[in-house]
Amino acid sequence: MTPDDNNRDGIALTGATETLPEYIKGTPPSIELLRQGFDDARDDPNGTYAKSLKARDYYDGPGQLSSEVRSTLKARNQPAIYTNRIRPAVNGVLGVLEAARSDPQAYPRNPDDQNSADVASKTLRYIADECQFGDVKMEVAENFLVEGTGAVIVEMDGDKIVATQIRWKEFYADRYSRRNDFEDARYKGVAKWMDADQITQKWGVRIEQIGDPMRPDGIGIFGNDKFDDIGDQGTGWINSKRRRVLLVEEYRVVEGEWKRIVYIAAGVLEYGPSPYLDSNRQPCCPIIATSCYVDRENGRYGVVSDMVPIQDEVNASRSRSLHLMNSRQVQQTDPMAPPIDAATARMEAAKADGVIPAGWAIVSTAEQSNANLLRMQEAKGEIERMGPTPAVLGRQEGAGQSGRARLVSQQAGLTELARPIARLNSWELAVLKAFWDRACQFKTQPWFVRVTDDVKAMEFLQVNEPQLGMVMQPVASPDGQPVIDPMTGQPAMQPAMGIVGYKNRLAEMDVDIILDTTPDTANLQQEVWAELMQLVSNAGGLAAISTPEFRIALEISPMDDKTRIIEKLDKFNQEREQNQVAQLTQQVAQLTQALEQKRQIEGAETAANIQDKQASALQKTAAAHKTAADADTVQAQLYAGLGLDPAAALMD
Repeated sequence: MTPDDNNRDGIALTGATETLPEYIKGTPPSIELLRQGFDDARDDPNGTYAKSLKARDYYDGPGQLSSEVRSTLKARNQPAIYTNRIRPAVNGVLGVLEAARSDPQAYPRNPDDQNSADVASKTLRYIADECQFGDVKMEVAENFLVEGTGAVIVEMDGDKIVATQIRWKEFYADRYSRRNDFEDARYKGVAKWMDADQITQKWGVRIEQIGDPMRPDGIGIFGNDKFDDIGDQGTGWINSKRRRVLLVEEYRVVEGEWKRIVYIAAGVLEYGPSPYLDSNRQPCCPIIATSCYVDRENGRYGVVSDMVPIQDEVNASRSRSLHLMNSRQVQQTDPMAPPIDAATARMEAAKADGVIPAGWAIVSTAEQSNANLLRMQEAKGEIERMGPTPAVLGRQEGAGQSGRARLVSQQAGLTELARPIARLNSWELAVLKAFWDRACQFKTQPWFVRVTDDVKAMEFLQVNEPQLGMVMQPVASPDGQPVIDPMTGQPAMQPAMGIVGYKNRLAEMDVDIILDTTPDTANLQQEVWAELMQLVSNAGGLAAISTPEFRIALEISPMDDKTRIIEKLDKFNQEREQNQVAQLTQQVAQLTQALEQKRQIEGAETAANIQDKQASALQKTAAAHKTAADADTVQAQLYAGLGLDPAAALMD
């Protein structure tokens, strides 16, 4: 189903009718029955619509002061001021919801579906990002808290899966539905105004059959303007002045099956089974809605309804305080004083520079003013308790409060809104499951899913990826007719390259989808960062970042883009280790060189000592030889003196 190009704000008008020869498949319910169901849905016997409209006026602000109150203030010459405490209250809760990130997660139903669960999780995240579901969720949440009901329709826009918000004033459902999620409703729909000539152009064949769309039979007048055209004072089905017609797209259970019906007051334009299938491959309703509260009369309302009377008290107290500040009460204290008219005394007392006549005195209104201020403070505190308490906004302990402490405070502050928030989470989970059902039904061709787990490098995951292989195919003759095998009488087959299967086929995955809601991690990241820096400081500086303890703490921390930080840390540690190795290598080389020089010096000294010793030994030897020679000479001289032959004496 694809929404009309001229009608992009919440209702599908074309569906599959552009390719079908007929608009009607089967026998539709009577137009009287359909109109009666729609009239029952928009009927407001208990004033539920009026309450929701008042809640919106109080959220916006100016509607807090009625025309009667403004007339009274004008008569007092007092400005029509108000203190809008409701909008900050609601926006505070919306801010916490927006900060809390929800992450779709698929879990395998069987041990063999581990890979399927991962593919399903990435597919759901991509679909949610592509259709900007986060923004749609916040718009629905605002209607949920203010008017009391929010809804979307999950459908196909061309080849894209989209979740389009249904405006609160254009959504309707079975009036007798009691559940917050409308799961017990027999019908749900969207009603929008469209020009009559557009309807005639789009459904020309049906218009010829059912007659003029501007002249429907059996139209009644209704008492509220929820579905009236802007500026229209007519019946609620047609705008004769602007020639516009109320067009309704409804999903209704007929004979146990969800049907899609498009009709105007004059008749049914389209009818057939819902084009969308659920997980059981059965037609389903693509409209997913939820209500904040449901009273015993099936009236639906939001948290603002409880704030309205308290807001009135705040405005009344403030107006009363301003009136007391600008007014003076006087009384006569001396009956014997000259007679003065009471009006004159009152006028003088009201003047900033007035002179109080003798015998008259101003009566103090401090007690009334203080009591009024206390009453106003109590009323403001009551609204804060319903909305953005200091605990919810994390302001209780000032700027120095830790992120974990703020998270605990926010969770405690949202305790009273636990049930509405749980209903909103259930609605979100239902939308995610509808995303998956649409993907399994319509995304059957090869499709690339962008994976953004790593902010540095985008990855693309292909689903429904065809796997090629050898398959047996019929042999075709030149004229295109299959060749018959004469032995078997069957078409002859031959091997050929073809598709033997698909990888990551969505329709074959068996997974369970849950909603993983995580709190805002900004404060927690700040706290973790401070603790990591304290760890670095206690460990003596940057040396701590190379420790295994620091790396483990960083990996399990909620820091964004911690993968990039870890990569930088690894690069820093690697460069530092390389620098340390280079320094050690240089030191070893210097030490080796010094040792070599020392060895050379010591070797030279050893050689010199040896040479000295050898020289000394030679000197001693020479001296010894010299001494021996001298002795021989003396002996020879002695023998010669005795007349003996010295040589013979030496021989003897």
